[in-house]
Amino acid sequence: MTLFLAPEASLTYNATSQTLHLNYDATDLSVSFGQAYQRALEEMLEHNVGKLLLDLKRNAPSTDDETEQILQPLVNALPALQNRPLYIAAVVSEGQYQHQISNYTANCAVALTPPHIEFNYFTSRRDANAWLSEN
Repeated sequence: MTLFLAPEASLTYNATSQTLHLNYDATDLSVSFGQAYQRALEEMLEHNVGKLLLDLKRNAPSTDDETEQILQPLVNALPALQNRPLYIAAVVSEGQYQHQISNYTANCAVALTPPHIEFNYFTSRRDANAWLSEN
């Protein structure tokens, strides 16, 4: 089921896997990403959806702004008092993954995810889906 559609972003819900899938296909994060991401977080809360796949795999170099645009809204939108854990998998390019890993300590200091939220980066959609299905 499609919940949000823009030229560079789409948000769908897969009832079988009970997973939201935000696909973003542009070279940098824009307003449409923010709108789709906000909608995904609202859907997670409103419909008690516990899994989100962020498909951000594109060829642009990573910036620290991505962390602020992904982790900070997550921390702000999802209340700390949840009765179940939430799982979010972000699929990124190899370059983006290396950037996130090398800046992991600094990123954690800026925006720590609450303990009930499991957030992981992957370079493979298959690995991300497998991790989500295990949880």
